[in-house]
Amino acid sequence: MKKIGFIDNYLSEWHANNYPDMIRNNERAKELGFDVCYAYAKTDVAPDGVTTDEWCKAHQVEKCDTIEELVDKSDFIVVLSPDNPEFHYELSEYALKSGKPTFIDKTFATDKQTAKKIFDLAKEYGTPTYSSSSLRFADELKPYRESAVGADHCMVTGCFLFDIYAIHIFEIMCTVMKSGAKRMMAVQNSRHRNIVIDYGNGRTASFLQMHTDDPYGVPFIISAEMPDNTAHFYTIGDGYQQRSMEQLVEFFASGKVPVDCEETIDLMGMLDVARKALKEPFKWFDI
Repeated sequence: MKKIGFIDNYLSEWHANNYPDMIRNNERAKELGFDVCYAYAKTDVAPDGVTTDEWCKAHQVEKCDTIEELVDKSDFIVVLSPDNPEFHYELSEYALKSGKPTFIDKTFATDKQTAKKIFDLAKEYGTPTYSSSSLRFADELKPYRESAVGADHCMVTGCFLFDIYAIHIFEIMCTVMKSGAKRMMAVQNSRHRNIVIDYGNGRTASFLQMHTDDPYGVPFIISAEMPDNTAHFYTIGDGYQQRSMEQLVEFFASGKVPVDCEETIDLMGMLDVARKALKEPFKWFDI
């Protein structure tokens, strides 16, 4: 058996509550004998009142008292803490020095500098590492994932709630455009958010969050124009969470990193700068 360890700020949150069954039900994970065996939480009691011991019992996972214990016992590491990216360096540091494949959940970091610091540590110790929103692995984005060339232009649309959905919109954008974003401007700051990203050399991308009475009711939509002048429009359908889990299992199996770290570093810069740009519309901010 290959053993997976979960490191989290607190364990009773959506990702930690759902990932064990998603991994255990994955056919490739079953074939390779992967299972979630260990868990560590920085904070013992989650906001919903569930303790680490209670979570471990419910999910048939052994509690570890330290990060070091968990990493030493595990073959693969999942660093969660999706709602507290400010802890990601602290929670992942020992794992990144271990050489063991390590996935760090979204949102990866609070800013571009911290993202680079995390990847530099992984590189120093030869630890395969990646981070991603599940939206990157949507079936509709497969041609862009497989292309080494970024689009000339794209527009990505999603739901209005910034703290929940901005990461997903920027993940789609980075998948299509690749790395290299240079500056950003919010051209509208009202009940609809519209942000323009300049990649240089005439390449641009647009980020649009639509406000509706149903805050979850806007689908993720992507339109893109490639350098060969082909252009396509997609509405992202269901299944991307399953595809994301398939990719995670394959990462553990192969050690092959599926996401360019430069795209993730760019993405963290975009998130950080977007918050500033939205406060001062029609002003360019370097990313």
